[in-house]
Amino acid sequence: MVHLGSVQLVNSNGMRKFIILILLSFQVASCQNRTIKITPNEFLSKVKVPEELYAKDSLKLVDLIKEQIKNHKEAYYPKAYDSLTVVVIDTIMYSKDLSKITFFIIDKVENKKTYPKGWNEEDVKSVEKYENLPYEGYHYNAKAYIGLRKNDNIEIANFFRLEVGDFQNISELKLRQRQMFFEEYSAVKEKGFEYNLDDKRFWDNPNVWDYMKRDD
Repeated sequence: MVHLGSVQLVNSNGMRKFIILILLSFQVASCQNRTIKITPNEFLSKVKVPEELYAKDSLKLVDLIKEQIKNHKEAYYPKAYDSLTVVVIDTIMYSKDLSKITFFIIDKVENKKTYPKGWNEEDVKSVEKYENLPYEGYHYNAKAYIGLRKNDNIEIANFFRLEVGDFQNISELKLRQRQMFFEEYSAVKEKGFEYNLDDKRFWDNPNVWDYMKRDD
């Protein structure tokens, strides 16, 4: 994903050339073959959650994310995020004892806010042919966080630091995020990527959950 609003160059012509190079590099990377490693059936996580708890947690998580947007923290540092950003908690997954969660977030942002300050619709046309977002309209981004329940509170952290973004079709965005975390995540040979998020072993992975203890 490319957040054009975060690019800062003095010369406008140089800026456009730089952005075009970024877009071309991004397209090449996105076309590379993806490695898939689906969770075996015997390890699929199946946790029943009371509807009341799910609804209550959803509202609480929206408030926590909006607070991060307000302060431009974690994944919400780009200035394109503001009080008008729409936040939806798409999916919440729970550990067996309901003390740990991981959740998918979808946010809706106005396209024009992602472009450098001072750009207008005419400026944007110079990069639209590289499949960038049009000046008018909105797009969707998806992120994933982990959280711990402590008494009646939930503490969250942007452990994954993986984002799917700039989708104008929300259904395609949801599909891509699920592919990433349910089919491709455990194929990455790095600490913290041992299990997909739909794998019950994910909830006991210290390479993930010790991250929440770093400030204890």
